[in-house]
Amino acid sequence: MTGYGRGEFSIGTEVFSTEVKSLNHRFLDISLRTPERFALFENGIRDEIKKRFSRGSFTLYISSVSAEAPPLRLNLPMARLYAEAALELERELGIKSELNALAMLRLKDIFTFEKKGHFTEADWEPVKQGLHAAFAEVEEWRIKEGANLKEDLLSRISTVEKLLSGIMERSPEVLEEHKARLAAEMEKLVGSTVDPQRILLEAAVFAERSDINEEITRLKSHLDMFRKFLKFGEPVGKRLDFLCQEIGRETNTIGSKPSDISITQTVIEMKGEVEKIREQVQNIE
Repeated sequence: MTGYGRGEFSIGTEVFSTEVKSLNHRFLDISLRTPERFALFENGIRDEIKKRFSRGSFTLYISSVSAEAPPLRLNLPMARLYAEAALELERELGIKSELNALAMLRLKDIFTFEKKGHFTEADWEPVKQGLHAAFAEVEEWRIKEGANLKEDLLSRISTVEKLLSGIMERSPEVLEEHKARLAAEMEKLVGSTVDPQRILLEAAVFAERSDINEEITRLKSHLDMFRKFLKFGEPVGKRLDFLCQEIGRETNTIGSKPSDISITQTVIEMKGEVEKIREQVQNIE
């Protein structure tokens, strides 16, 4: 599920910003974009994300928002090299040196920004507070998206149930139509002296071969369980993913049995809805 969150924290006189971006992913994938000074906390940051989330592709950024600039230091050895080179050009080639203070300030090589030291374990607490502030916004974002996903999934589950009801109504009709068609064909072959028992026997064989009652029962059970999982207040994405596989399997079996164009067409519609449900489930934690 997608989400975005931002938090701030302070260490000493420095203020830092934490940004977290979350995208859809079947598993939990974490990418950190932090300054080198935060290397000590990388494992802790990953652990905090794992405590709060079980699915999604997370990218976490930490950056300084302090107005304080890092100390500027003059690299005197490098400045002397430039000055000596200018004097040598003037002495050896007669090129007049114009290397004054203003010209020297344009030479980036003679200045360095002093790197600040690494943090210690004692600095972890404010970092964690900044993380949790960002996580709270991400969760709020994902909750809103989850509510929309839930409504969409419930609507599609209802559509599958309506299509399944149509198949349940049509299934007995298919058997009666087969018996009538069988009787008519046998009358053409042997005349009016058709053995009713023979028709019943052939119809029973057809009924056993095309029976979908077990598949319908299991499919209804899976759909009921799907609804129950959507009410849970905990991560259910992986369980819903498994249920989608089972729903798809039962739907395929129903479509493979009856030799009726109407049921086949309905099963095709069901497969389309099940595939859309499966795609949406990939976005659920």
